[in-house]
Formats: sequence, structure tokens, C-alpha cells
Amino acid sequence: MSRSVWLSRLPNIISAFRLLAAPVLLAMAAGHMHDAFAWLLVPALLSDMLDGWLARKLRCESSLGSLLDSLADTLLMVVIIISIWFLHPVVYQQHWPLIATVVVVWSTAHLLALLRYGRLASYHTRLLQTGIVLFALFALVLFTHGFVPWMLYLAGIFSLIGAIEHFALLVLLPEWTPNIRGGLLELLRKRSRSESDT
Repeated sequence: MSRSVWLSRLPNIISAFRLLAAPVLLAMAAGHMHDAFAWLLVPALLSDMLDGWLARKLRCESSLGSLLDSLADTLLMVVIIISIWFLHPVVYQQHWPLIATVVVVWSTAHLLALLRYGRLASYHTRLLQTGIVLFALFALVLFTHGFVPWMLYLAGIFSLIGAIEHFALLVLLPEWTPNIRGGLLELLRKRSRSESDT
């Protein structure tokens, strides 16, 4: 395999690592292996930032890569949410309304995307990515140092705002359109330009 081919596959390999790490993390959390969980969580979360950046840098973004990244992101977030219950149940006991709201809203968003497109939306908007990064930072601090409530609420607020944008994009995009970095504003600008050109 040539170096260029290997490099073009590297982002998908990193996403696959995150996908494979998720069930291992869940097993560790269920077994209350807190330290081992934290050690594996760090590279899994870092891989989330690395695969998309590499794909853009190497100019090898693809539909498969977008889907793999979305699936790995979703699975990892679900595993973290479940793992919090195993390793830090006090977070749920004291802050369940926020967590339940975010879980229900995003479960609905993913279900609607599957019904509309037959696959995860894979929009990868900056707003959504901000919510994921904030939640990842919250999880990282939680599992390595302890619970910081304001980080949970900041991540929750951005996640809910990102979900609103996600619902708007679902309404406006009849066909599967991955990697809309600028989100709703980018889409509206493109539509405005195309209308002014006609």
C-alpha cells in the first residue's frame, strides 16, 4: 500500500479505533475499572478531534468517513452517558432533568434523521461540534478529577442549541448533505446566493 493511500485511510482508521473503543469502555465502566476507563477515554476523545481534522487537512473527506465519524461519535457519547451512571451516579441523582432532556432531544434528532435519510445526518456543524467538545471536556474532567457542574450545564446548553439547528436542517434539506460546517447560516447564505443568481 502506497504512503498516499495509507494516509487517505488514516482518518477512517482513527474513527474505527473510537468505534472499537466504545464497547471496551462500557465494559470497563460496568466493571468499575475507573482508572483503566479514564486512560482509554483520553485517546478515544482525542481521536474525535483528530479524524475530522486529518480528513480536511489531507483532503480525503468522504461519505463513508462522515458516516463512520458520526457513528463513532454517537456511540462514544452514549457510552459516556451510561458510564457516568456506573462510575459517578451522583451526577444523575442531582442533575437528571438536564441529562434526560438532552438524551431525549438528541435521540429524537437521530431517529428523525434515520427516517428522513436512512442514515445519521452527519452535518458536523460547528455548533454541534462545540457541544460535543464541551461534553468531552466535561467527561474528561469528571473521570480524571471530579464533577464540575457548570461544565455539564454549559455542554447541555450548547447541545440543545445544536439540536435546534439540527432539526432546522432536517426540515430544509430533503437529501442527505454531510459536513455543513457553517450550519444553518451557511445553508441560508447558499440559498440566498442561488436565488439572487437566478
